[in-house]
Amino acid sequence: MLLAKLKVRLSSFEEQFSAVSEKMADILQGEEDWKGAAELLSRIPLTSSQRHIEDEYKAKMYVRIAMLYLEDDDETNADTFVGRSHVIIGKSEFTNLEVKFQHQACRARIYDAKRKFQDAARHYYELSQVGKATVMAIMGEEAASQANLEEVIEAQNLDALTKAAICAILAPAGPARSRILALLYKDERTQKIATYNMMQKIYMERVVRAPEIKQFEKSLRPHQMAITSDGLTVLQKAMIEHNLFAAAKMYNNITFVELGFFLHVESDKAEKIARNMILEDRIAGSIDQIDGMIYFAQVPPPLLPFSRYFPRHHFAFIPLSHSPHTSLSPVSRPTMIGFVDMYSI
Repeated sequence: MLLAKLKVRLSSFEEQFSAVSEKMADILQGEEDWKGAAELLSRIPLTSSQRHIEDEYKAKMYVRIAMLYLEDDDETNADTFVGRSHVIIGKSEFTNLEVKFQHQACRARIYDAKRKFQDAARHYYELSQVGKATVMAIMGEEAASQANLEEVIEAQNLDALTKAAICAILAPAGPARSRILALLYKDERTQKIATYNMMQKIYMERVVRAPEIKQFEKSLRPHQMAITSDGLTVLQKAMIEHNLFAAAKMYNNITFVELGFFLHVESDKAEKIARNMILEDRIAGSIDQIDGMIYFAQVPPPLLPFSRYFPRHHFAFIPLSHSPHTSLSPVSRPTMIGFVDMYSI
């Protein structure tokens, strides 16, 4: 009722309207009515010509509204307000570390929710490198003085690092994903996260099998298990593309039927996935539809010392058996095997 009366003469009571709206939003937020709180705050006139509003206050409000919409799983509206805050936070004179951190976290979550996993991984990785000053700004001086800051910082950074690794694994297989995986793999802190083994296998371009996929699935959130337009879940699509990416490093060529068996999908679906990855320059190769063959173009690795290619413990090789239609790549790793059903136990 009070807000309705103030809104009638908003030009005269902008400051009072804003103060009451913030108080009511606090109440709604406490009741976990995220959408109601966000809508209430979004009505505050932040671009008014009737009064001067500091950029820091605008950015703080935009980010808070975005965070509330994200809690309500509405990344579309959240993206709108993050975009408004980005203009302000991008200025060199903006120094509020708490708002900067929250803004970055919102961007990461929005990319994650929109399944832009490569961008999400990059933003989460940046969040994994926050320092003492940022954590103190977020917690407040009193709370920070009573906490073990080193533990708080490590916990926050490892949480962001875990999310970065998960998003990198789910990102479309290809050179761009390999770059972000290399960045994560070379960071010694990733050895502490639960998904390290899976991330290592993906980075090393090894075939991923069913038990490993099932174990990794436990660390995913609902939107990361959603059904995509081709009828596969986000995880299934990511793993099929990754195993195809690994196959391209193992073989010079392979038939559609054999590739389907390798990926545990129908041969026409295997062909379609391979075709899309070739068209998107995520793997190098060509398709011969008459013979039903896919030819992979091998990119020579950078020259390294002989011992790097063939460590002492790799000199005992196990003979490989493979189809007469399938030829092994000359740069295949000794640890690679022939056809592997990634869904077999």
